[in-house]
Amino acid sequence: MPAKTTYNTFDYFESLYKNTKENTVILIHPDGIIVAVNSAFTECFRYNEDDIVGKYSGILFTEEDQRKGCPEKEIRQTLETGQSNDNNFLVDKYGEKIWVSGESVLVSNDVGEKMILKIVQNINKQKTSENSVLELNKFNENILESISDIVIVLDDNLDIIKANKAYIDLCEQSQEAKRNISCLLQSPEANQDFYDSLRQSVKNQAGFSRKQTELQTVNGAKKTFEVSCTPLDGPGNKKVLVVMHDVSVYKELEKEREDIIGFITHELRNPLANLMLSNDLMKEAAKGDEIQFLKEMLERSEKNIQRMNIMITGLYESTKVHSGYFPLDLSEFMFDEMVDEAIDTIQGLHPSFKISWEGDGKCKVVADRYRIIQVITNFLSNAIKYSNGHNEVQVIVSHDAKSVTVYVKDYGLGIPKDHIPYVFERFFRMEKTRNIEGIGLGLYLCKQIIRAHKGSIGADSEETKGSVFYFTIPLAQSKSQ
Repeated sequence: MPAKTTYNTFDYFESLYKNTKENTVILIHPDGIIVAVNSAFTECFRYNEDDIVGKYSGILFTEEDQRKGCPEKEIRQTLETGQSNDNNFLVDKYGEKIWVSGESVLVSNDVGEKMILKIVQNINKQKTSENSVLELNKFNENILESISDIVIVLDDNLDIIKANKAYIDLCEQSQEAKRNISCLLQSPEANQDFYDSLRQSVKNQAGFSRKQTELQTVNGAKKTFEVSCTPLDGPGNKKVLVVMHDVSVYKELEKEREDIIGFITHELRNPLANLMLSNDLMKEAAKGDEIQFLKEMLERSEKNIQRMNIMITGLYESTKVHSGYFPLDLSEFMFDEMVDEAIDTIQGLHPSFKISWEGDGKCKVVADRYRIIQVITNFLSNAIKYSNGHNEVQVIVSHDAKSVTVYVKDYGLGIPKDHIPYVFERFFRMEKTRNIEGIGLGLYLCKQIIRAHKGSIGADSEETKGSVFYFTIPLAQSKSQ
């Protein structure tokens, strides 16, 4: 059996104290005065030994920590418990902060003299890198939360691993949908293809892009999304990144555009067909020198051209208004004179109708005279168009110090109560009036004209008993748009 070797442990600790490069060693008296430092300390904190020995150890702490009494707390804890830990900033000779980690230990020499051995390691680079990663993650989180598109990460069970605010908002109060995307799919039949695509993407780690799907949200609203799915790299990783872009507005615009094209095609077909027929008949009449018949066909053609012109003008103006562009040509004029002009215009076209007006219109307004006449004549034309055999129309005007109001009352077909909220919508027409000429743009334009004047517009009606259409505009309308 080999003889037991006796080692001088002091020599080993002395060697460690002198030769370590990473661990800073500071020997501190219980009163806080630095007694000795190793070469690693002078390298890290840029103090010469003569500069630091004999100084109070609090010199190594930041000013903030000094104000908090951290040096004293550390010494007191070490003396009371025999040990304390470091994970904080210290400062070097030139005031630069260094993040350190380590501990202070209470030690005694052969004669029982106690000292505090403070061992710290410079982890500034690691901490800086860690903070950079944290800052980067925070930055990425902020970007993710600010994105209006839905961004989610799914596992192989379609459970939500990560989701941004847009997805949480879509789920609203559905906690199940916040945990698994399948709970968001309220209609399995309609969403089966989308669901299968997600399952296959996760299973095969093969993505897809710009796939459209319609989802019914938990509150019953339907939204159309353009969805892209990308597998996430990683060993054994069965996760996918899903981005969902809401295209509901674009789908509605596309449908509206298709409806308008279909509407124009349908509405212009009749006058265009009549024009073509009139032209063919005029060719035949010209061969036979039938002058009277030619005149009749020309009159018919002119009427059809006027109809087409009215339709096209209405469509153009409604498109312009719908895009948000509706300039006014403002001027100051007497309101009653403008009402007289509007009534005279319609009375001349319909002499068999009795159009009367009452009230007080003697007030000045600053408005677009042509556009206000357009509103009144539209009200009067509709009253006559839907008169249902009654030939009386009333115009009533009243005003106060701030505004003027015009009422146009008829005794015709009337409007069902459930239709009244929609009469000022673009292209709206009641089913029972489909055979009466019109394309459903007049009242829509009236509403936009009055809105542009910062006024209000409305209608009251009772079916079979007539209607009252009215508008109010301010007396002192500003010329600035």
